[in-house]
Amino acid sequence: MAALGIASAGGAAAAALSCSDRAAPSAAASRAAATKFAHLYRVWHKESNRIRFSSNTNDYVALPAYQAIVDLGVPALPALERKLVENRNSDFMLARAVVAICGWDRQAFAADSEQVFRDKVLRKLRSAE
Repeated sequence: MAALGIASAGGAAAAALSCSDRAAPSAAASRAAATKFAHLYRVWHKESNRIRFSSNTNDYVALPAYQAIVDLGVPALPALERKLVENRNSDFMLARAVVAICGWDRQAFAADSEQVFRDKVLRKLRSAE
């Protein structure tokens, strides 16, 4: 099982439980994370408008709001899963946030497209629940 690594603003990783071993957050923590995620998700899309002509996924996942989504950690996983399932616009990029939060090796999900990468991450996330 992979250890959970949550990247902080300084780039350091904090080890915790693996995604498959994660304890369910309290109802209050879940609501708080969902509210923060919804706000950051909207901000990320606004930030993305500035670089909307870029075809480089790295440009989008480097945006401050995206990094703040990753910083939410494990409590953000249910919201991330919902967005990956809905699969609207650039939501496939959120698969990278799941990988970062769970501390999984990105190479284990190597794919010819970001959408296939998303599908692989979603399958692993669902199997870890």
